Amino acid sequence: MDIQWHRGLSADAALRAHLLRGSRCELASLETATGRHCTACGSERHGRPWARLADGSRPHVSLARCGDVVVTAVDPLRPVGVDVEDITAVDARWDPTLVLAPGERADTPAERAATWCRKEAILKALGTGLRTPMSEIRCANWPVEDLAAPPGLAAAVVALPPGQTGSGGSSTA
Repeated sequence: MDIQWHRGLSADAALRAHLLRGSRCELASLETATGRHCTACGSERHGRPWARLADGSRPHVSLARCGDVVVTAVDPLRPVGVDVEDITAVDARWDPTLVLAPGERADTPAERAATWCRKEAILKALGTGLRTPMSEIRCANWPVEDLAAPPGLAAAVVALPPGQTGSGGSSTA
């Protein structure tokens, strides 16, 4: 899995930059396509991102943004999910009954934001997004990793193991 941080780009531009990183070939730029697809309504204006590379491959992709910060994750084989959140903003809207599964705890603002990011990353990788209640997800059951994030932010990423696939190839916030 490859993760990149971006500043000052739209989420879609950040994903495209991630996919084209290291490619000096103008043809690769022209043949690499990205887009969105909402599995709930069919819209191409929002929803999970997808990518098709110049060689025809379709890696699993995910992205998240918070302010001018965007984080992107790409994996050629496994469904991925990534999330980034402002610690203060999560704390301000925190409702443990909506987020925590029975037995889970998140006592400090940083723990709350980390828990939120972990769960949203898992839901993105599964392909359900927030249609699945966060309280139904137990972080300890998933291979989720916290990411080193810019100050004031929390971030997490997950790549599903083989056999645990999401619905489709990509995911977004």
